[in-house]
Amino acid sequence: MLRWVHGLFALLALATIVALVVLWPRPDHAPDGRPGPPSGIPQPTGPSATGTPGAPSPSGSSGPSGLPTLPTEPTQTCVDPAPDRVVVLSFNIHGGLGGGGLNLERIAQEIEAWDADVVLLQEVDRFRARSAFVDEPTWLGTRLDMNVVFGRNVVRKPERRGAPRSEYGTALLSRLPVERWENRMLPRRPGQEQRGLLRATLDFGGRSLDVYGTHLQHTRGTIRIVQLRAVRRMVAQRSGADVPFVLGGDLNATPDSPAMDVARGFALDPWPVVGEGRGLTVPPRVPRRRIDYVLHSPHLVPTSAQVLRSAISDHRAVRVTFDVPRPGCGR
Repeated sequence: MLRWVHGLFALLALATIVALVVLWPRPDHAPDGRPGPPSGIPQPTGPSATGTPGAPSPSGSSGPSGLPTLPTEPTQTCVDPAPDRVVVLSFNIHGGLGGGGLNLERIAQEIEAWDADVVLLQEVDRFRARSAFVDEPTWLGTRLDMNVVFGRNVVRKPERRGAPRSEYGTALLSRLPVERWENRMLPRRPGQEQRGLLRATLDFGGRSLDVYGTHLQHTRGTIRIVQLRAVRRMVAQRSGADVPFVLGGDLNATPDSPAMDVARGFALDPWPVVGEGRGLTVPPRVPRRRIDYVLHSPHLVPTSAQVLRSAISDHRAVRVTFDVPRPGCGR
């Protein structure tokens, strides 16, 4: 009987030890072997408690090891802004004279219809009898509501009593503000008409755009070479390598002439790239020669070029549209 009682106590003691081993508290472990939170304590719920990769934390995002990492700046792709556009027109207006006499209003209507931002004019009169003593550049600037500058190349005595001296030259009309301008005389030989280079620096959205207008000698090709060499020097001095420029006018030289070889040495001809047709400008009805141009610096990208017929002038006009890139990525 005593032996049976001792065995019962031994069995009870063994059961107690087993129960203590099973019920004794121990630290929880995460699946990767690191200690987890104590049992019996409520844990937070939601994305940050699920271990979902990339879930945000107060100190940043979690990396592959589960440790917080510093937030990073979003990657940005630089996109160049869209270019600006400028339309340039060169037009020898022949003093506004057509078959029926002076018709400056029709010249203004043509310029208006061609919708240019900058207009380079040749054979412009002031106070001349043939054009009814009209101050043509001022009249056109007022009529078209454009800024105007006049390059006076030829000055003669008054053609009637009480009138100002008569003048003849080139002009520039602009929808853009004119920052500054000048007119410089070009070389000539004895007996030849004085020609000039009119330059205006325009404010193009906070940037400078130089526009040059000229009308070269029509009688001898050799003097045109000399004149274009002078133009090249003046452009290099005034615009340098940084300022975009346009050079337009009646150059009285065909594309295959030695004079145009000089011009192409410092300015680009847009016609082979974007020109419509052959670009012939004289005579006006059935043109056979191309002598009127709008040339440009490499800063500008031509997108279209047309020759436009006038009902008044003995020249067709040349209209070129340019894209002007804005400063952007890496510039």
